[in-house]
Amino acid sequence: MKKFLFSCICALLAVAAFAQEEAPTVNWPYFYPDFVEGEVALSGGKTKTAKYNIHLGFSGLHYVENGTIKEMPSKGLLSLTVGEDVFRNAGGKMMKVLAKNEKGCVVQEIRANYSAIVSKDGAYGSSLANHDKSFSHEQHNGSYNGYLVTDNYNNLLALKNDSDKLPVIRNYYLLIGIELIPANKKSVSSMYGIDKKAFSAFLKAEKITWTETEDLSKVLEYVTANR
Repeated sequence: MKKFLFSCICALLAVAAFAQEEAPTVNWPYFYPDFVEGEVALSGGKTKTAKYNIHLGFSGLHYVENGTIKEMPSKGLLSLTVGEDVFRNAGGKMMKVLAKNEKGCVVQEIRANYSAIVSKDGAYGSSLANHDKSFSHEQHNGSYNGYLVTDNYNNLLALKNDSDKLPVIRNYYLLIGIELIPANKKSVSSMYGIDKKAFSAFLKAEKITWTETEDLSKVLEYVTANR
């Protein structure tokens, strides 16, 4: 239990740090302000070290190779570790681990909310509209990054702040094995083995808030102990 609580505290500190540093823009739709050194775990026990970032448009994993931004294929991709941050591949999307126990974890998906900044003429942000066209997968050696104006790392970094701020949406899930369950009362209470009446009583007694990491950790503990 102490180890579990410690992991929760670390996750809360990491989320707080991200909230302070987070500055994604239309030209820089990424989790981190820059690409950062990290290690990817692949199936078969393989690992790969490079400079990584999470693309907030589709929760994909990008890395820099010889000055070019590329996408890591999701097949065979297990996780990414950057310092104290850990991301798990959940259904092809990289989600941040907020808390975990021996049987599962609480994960958060952070997605770019492009619809919140679409202008009347359909352009994403004022400065992006001034570029000739957005990045094309078909024309750039297979390096897919759907909303980038260029796959050249240095050029994109230079354009980072030459665009509107990019609002984000946070979605929370329980990840148990390969099962990804939206963190809400309806979805969790419908899980196999969960007694709805007892679970409802638990939520009421603990005053669970579905966006609080500490509360979601309690839900994870309850679910994994009662299935």
